[in-house]
Amino acid sequence: MKKLYKVYSIVILITLLTSCGDKFVDLSPLDQATVGNSFNTPDDANLAVMGVYDALQGGSYPQDMAFLTELVTDNTMVQPTRIADAGRGDLRELEFFQFTDNNSYFQSRWSGSYRGIARANLLLEKIEQITFQVEALKNQYKGEAKFLRALFYFDLVRFFGSVPVSLTEIKSADEAFALKRSPETEVFQTIISDLNDAATLLPITYNSSNVGRATKGAAKALLAKVYLTNNKPDLALPILRELTKAPYTYKLMPTYAAAFDTDNTAESIFEIQYTSSIAGEGNPYPNFFLTNDGTAGKDIFGSGFLGNTGQGVNLPTQDMYDAYEANDARRTYSIIKYYSKQEAGNVYVIYKYRGVPTSPNNSEDNIPVLRYADVLLMLAEAINETNKNPTTEGYDAVNLIRVRAGLAPLPRNIAYESFKTKLLQERRVEFAFENQRWFDLRRFNKAVEILSAKGYAIKPFHLLYPIPRKEVLISQGNIIQNPGY
Repeated sequence: MKKLYKVYSIVILITLLTSCGDKFVDLSPLDQATVGNSFNTPDDANLAVMGVYDALQGGSYPQDMAFLTELVTDNTMVQPTRIADAGRGDLRELEFFQFTDNNSYFQSRWSGSYRGIARANLLLEKIEQITFQVEALKNQYKGEAKFLRALFYFDLVRFFGSVPVSLTEIKSADEAFALKRSPETEVFQTIISDLNDAATLLPITYNSSNVGRATKGAAKALLAKVYLTNNKPDLALPILRELTKAPYTYKLMPTYAAAFDTDNTAESIFEIQYTSSIAGEGNPYPNFFLTNDGTAGKDIFGSGFLGNTGQGVNLPTQDMYDAYEANDARRTYSIIKYYSKQEAGNVYVIYKYRGVPTSPNNSEDNIPVLRYADVLLMLAEAINETNKNPTTEGYDAVNLIRVRAGLAPLPRNIAYESFKTKLLQERRVEFAFENQRWFDLRRFNKAVEILSAKGYAIKPFHLLYPIPRKEVLISQGNIIQNPGY
């Protein structure tokens, strides 16, 4: 599965027109000649599915998510001597809550998400013209496209609020420009419908050649998170309980390190797949998260590390380091202290992604999106929110994770609000640098309170990011900017 992404890059089935100028939400007309000649066989459909995955793995998705979910929080910061660099203006905006609608990271996340959505839409339309000998394979491809489309829309609605919804191929520029922002309720209805369909269409497991593709469990786990985000814990609860039982076989790995040292473990529900065996298809995080010291890579990861100089754009904060309890194995695995010559002192560096790149920005490490630890903590959250009490089941779920980290179990006498605080803290240290912190702070309604108390200049309107300026301008009045920008 990891290597299949690259196949899409070589055999391009979906080609966006480059002659249309600015393209509203990247849903502009597609190259009809290319498309018409490409969707003929099940193999063509599989390559098109890989194209949708490629929109998740490739391009700017990894760095966008790191900045828009971690850098804007108390988890990470830009390297102090780098923050004033002329080329770091967009990052300064994010770190100091000076958001503008011209920030390149808002634009690339908007465009990148809609690129994936456009590919999914096209596949779902064109697949109906293909004859499949095995109907289950056709259903699988449709389920994968719907899962990925739901994930892209879920990112968009959590970042920007109401956004345009399109579930069909856009055939003209006028049709694209006429799209308006759909109410958040409609966006979430679309996401829920896609995930319900995906859960019906997708298999529970794959053979070894296809490990890493979206599964029924991935669709259900994401659906549970969508329900929690919509303040519907009663709907999330039975789904999360289902995922802890047969026929699902998810389990926590025996140690925190074991959950990351190998990709696609029994704890993995969905990961963004990378391979270092093909240039340009690896994970950039190990290089990306280094300080800007010339030998940082080899100093931290060993002499085999290729590409020494990092960008210094996503370093753990002191507050993140201090958030761990003493002897928490997760801190030892996730963060390392490094003497930076450039800083003339110690800094913290993200150590969680430690696959040694075979070439610069080309590590084997996957990026987790959903883990079984997430299911357990969401289960405790859903129980607490539904019953206004954690109950024994909720305590047990959290304590499985704490005990694995080498910590004492939570006492079983915590009231609803205090347990909610404990859950948010547990999520912070369990999922550090996995692109969840901003979403968690928002879901728990704690972003403004917690970040303001730590000196961040966050205001309530910052909870939704600005719609990229280009999208507002070229929409011909159909897109209205979010308040505050």
